[in-house]
Amino acid sequence: MPPEIEQIRDILRNFRRNFRRNFPHPQAGMPALPETALPENFTEAEIDLLSKFYELTLKWNKRLHLTTLTQPQEFFERHILESAFSQSLILPSVNQVWDLGSGLGVPGMVIAILRPDLVVHLVEASRNKALFLEETAAHLSLKNLKVVESRFETIEGLPEESCLTVRAIEKMEKMIPEILRLGARSAQILIFGAKSLEEKARALIYINDKRKIESSLIPGSNQRYLINIFRST
Repeated sequence: MPPEIEQIRDILRNFRRNFRRNFPHPQAGMPALPETALPENFTEAEIDLLSKFYELTLKWNKRLHLTTLTQPQEFFERHILESAFSQSLILPSVNQVWDLGSGLGVPGMVIAILRPDLVVHLVEASRNKALFLEETAAHLSLKNLKVVESRFETIEGLPEESCLTVRAIEKMEKMIPEILRLGARSAQILIFGAKSLEEKARALIYINDKRKIESSLIPGSNQRYLINIFRST
């Protein structure tokens, strides 16, 4: 087994023990991340699938430039742990996830691994990246994962039981209106990004829209947030 794969397997097994050392405290005035928002631990089956996902990413990365974060610790922190954090916020009413502009499959691929009860759609416009996602899903035998090769602007509105996730699309702030349009009926939208994205979304949501917005600091960051837009009951 390559040393990088052994390292990430070890990181996955021991992340709880190393949590406080690996993730600095937020800056003054910022709330601390509740550890309950993260997995208690990863099962051996999840460790096996997540490490294989990492291995396949490294294999394809030289040709497709999927990510610049290739070292085990940084891949774990930015790609796996952030995705695990996002799935902890998914509402109980949600039964399907649509990951827009999925790229290397984050957070959607990780959510599919950790939540086999959810049907996860990875929406990716690049043919080559879609092929990578399809091969990875097949290699990991993820029956609950579907790859949609399309620009998300062409997708019609999604059903009420869906959750949209958006993490790394170009010109994110300018795309907020389109994201809100696509998720107009969805139970939930989760957007990774700066605080300004929350302000942009809040300005576009009408008072009678019955949607609320909350933001949580992403693990290990004082500047990046997970913006949670959800139906108010």
